[in-house]
Amino acid sequence: MKLNLSVFIIALMFVGIPYESHAQRAAPSSVKNTYNGIPVEVIGIPYKYNDICGNHALDYLIEAEYTLMSTGQSSSFVNFKINKFVFNFLKNGGLILSTVYSYDKTPSNNGKFYPAQSGKKHEWKLDPKYHTHSGGNCSLDFYNDIAISQAKLNEMRTDPSLGKVYGVLLSVAEDMDYNYPAIGRKAKFVTLSNGKEPLKGVCDDYAKLLIDRLTKANIKGVSNIQKVTGQNHAWVTLVYKGKTLYLDATWFDKNNIDKNGVVEHTPYKDPRNMTFDNEIFTNHGKHHIAGGTKNIGS
Repeated sequence: MKLNLSVFIIALMFVGIPYESHAQRAAPSSVKNTYNGIPVEVIGIPYKYNDICGNHALDYLIEAEYTLMSTGQSSSFVNFKINKFVFNFLKNGGLILSTVYSYDKTPSNNGKFYPAQSGKKHEWKLDPKYHTHSGGNCSLDFYNDIAISQAKLNEMRTDPSLGKVYGVLLSVAEDMDYNYPAIGRKAKFVTLSNGKEPLKGVCDDYAKLLIDRLTKANIKGVSNIQKVTGQNHAWVTLVYKGKTLYLDATWFDKNNIDKNGVVEHTPYKDPRNMTFDNEIFTNHGKHHIAGGTKNIGS
């Protein structure tokens, strides 16, 4: 039986929802492990929904799915309701974001109504995506890595010192935009409330600003702050309680260029760029490989 909701969903999906082209909006959740009051289930990783909130990739996906599905309420469906969302993180790094919904009845082509059916579900299947580095594909981004890193980052932020480190990292991402013209790519920049443009820099500038602010912050327990280079890139490490913390303000910020040619100013806050986990930080040995690179610019 073909339902109008299916046609509606497919039509919207063809419009396209390029999740990496939108500014981040935090997922509203007044009740724990819900989105706009709707329960959210997480499968495939040992964390709950509230644990994985806070980065652009996952926050935007559920926002887009909610917008897509809730528009059905204004259609001719009777008592349309979203019952729950499900994040299913796959072992291959993919993600299936499902919406379980219900309704009392929906019109058929002849003007009559189909009765409600139980267990209706819309699935948004997302494969791991390549991110680019130094002008080419670098490595696949795995959704389970992002979610696990966000959960660990949220936990780290409860530590007073690491919470301050996060605040400094975020301040750099908020104050600086990637200087694409410096590497030969055209781009415009937002105008801030003070009438000026943001600070602009490439990865080396992000790293230097981060080191300067971390040093001035004089955070308890933090030592050995230094810049690391490799693969035509620069990032920062520090030592906290005997462990190396990896920080990359450039990729934490990300800064895509939107459809109007403007560098997106709102940080994406990719959690893999503040982590103690070298495997995650290097994207399983594909990225952030330290070396003696001389020309730092991406």
